[in-house]
Amino acid sequence: MEPDPDALFTVDGDLVRPSDLTRGGWSDDAQHGGPPTALLAWAIERIPTQRPMEVVRLTVDLFREVPLTPLTVDTAVLRDGRRIQLATAAIRSEGVEVARARGLKIRLSHADLPASPNPPWEPPPGPEEGVPMEWRGLPVDWGPLRRFHMDAIEIRSIDNSFLRPGPGLSWFRLKVPVVSGEPTSPFVTMAALADMGNGNSGTVDPREWLYVNPDLTLHLHREIEGEWLGMRSVAYQHPNGIGFADTELFDRRDRIGRVAQSQLIERHEPRSG
Repeated sequence: MEPDPDALFTVDGDLVRPSDLTRGGWSDDAQHGGPPTALLAWAIERIPTQRPMEVVRLTVDLFREVPLTPLTVDTAVLRDGRRIQLATAAIRSEGVEVARARGLKIRLSHADLPASPNPPWEPPPGPEEGVPMEWRGLPVDWGPLRRFHMDAIEIRSIDNSFLRPGPGLSWFRLKVPVVSGEPTSPFVTMAALADMGNGNSGTVDPREWLYVNPDLTLHLHREIEGEWLGMRSVAYQHPNGIGFADTELFDRRDRIGRVAQSQLIERHEPRSG
């Protein structure tokens, strides 16, 4: 069975087949961090709970490159209760574990809270005011292959964050389903896009340096409203070869969470001369 070319993954019995839309930018043979994060989020969210719950924390460890070959996904419940559930999911390629996630869910309820003492939300310019990111217009030889960050998502940057060093402010929209034939939930949508915080800010030239994140921790306090996810990112990259990307998440209404990503920094050959 061939994967659906218009989705990230196709479920085929016990296998999950990635399409070429999952391909990343660091390697032609490996996935971007976003698709496996989304797949793990999808698997954890599907685990039944005793009461209605939402995932409030997703921690992902990317042990090695996730290939564009058939995968398996296993899940387990570590703690199951009426107020929280703690679950884990693992992706394997030919029996080798390549990524693992742990998800914390909290029950939904109604709390009649007083007015918040926090400063009011000052929304940034919306996606309609951003500049579309045109990857193939850059002086970089991406080749003819489809890639997640170029073909599966839409990026509109408010401050050209992908084109210059420093903090970044951008909006992101997922253009395709994560799993073929299924609607993508707000949580899985956020998980798919969260890895983009790693590129939304930087202090080094990505044509000369790799800054791969081997992990991702997503904290959420409510679901996204609408299809656009905003990110305000700051990267801290040091001569010891270690970096950190810190990203605030929001939609048009308010803040919704945060993403933290460690970075492994190494020099590599530039893609263009």
